[in-house]
Amino acid sequence: YELSLCYYLNGESFKALGKIEEYFHRSTDSTTFQVFMPLKIRCLNETQQWDRAKENFDQYVKMQNFTPDKETEILEMVNALYHKPNLPRLKSAEKAENWSRFVPGAGQIYAGKTGEGVLNLLINSSIIAFAGHQIFNKYYITGYLAGLGFFNKTYHGGMKRAATLASQKNKELLIHFNSQVNSVILDHFDL
Repeated sequence: YELSLCYYLNGESFKALGKIEEYFHRSTDSTTFQVFMPLKIRCLNETQQWDRAKENFDQYVKMQNFTPDKETEILEMVNALYHKPNLPRLKSAEKAENWSRFVPGAGQIYAGKTGEGVLNLLINSSIIAFAGHQIFNKYYITGYLAGLGFFNKTYHGGMKRAATLASQKNKELLIHFNSQVNSVILDHFDL
């Protein structure tokens, strides 16, 4: 359990799940499985295995000694929590990067940072305008080095930033979702 918990806390949910599954496979004492279930549910949420997480949550509820009314109430809460519209809508880091590849700043907007995306677009547009102005006035070296060289850095940096923002947004969404799972577990289960 401790090794699985350490993997989970280190952000390695797949490894934590592997250790939990290994324990389930090797152990003959199924009464200890109940201890692992909250961690397993969180790991399944982190790895976006929503159906398996719901199945395990339902199983965890049924392992408890609840009255039939209380069990039904908690199962309804779990069903509501894992209902498709209530699941986190995660952003694709690759999609954010590709949006910024075609329109600088669009990836930041996709990741939920509209102001940063607009600012990125304005900065890149200004640099291209400066480079074009310098080249038009026959200041080729200044236009190329100061304009296009700087644009190259901001353009590629904007793509990487968009991917990073999408990943950060996903972490926030998963933390929020797991906090809802935690509140159901902490409010209704004896741990």
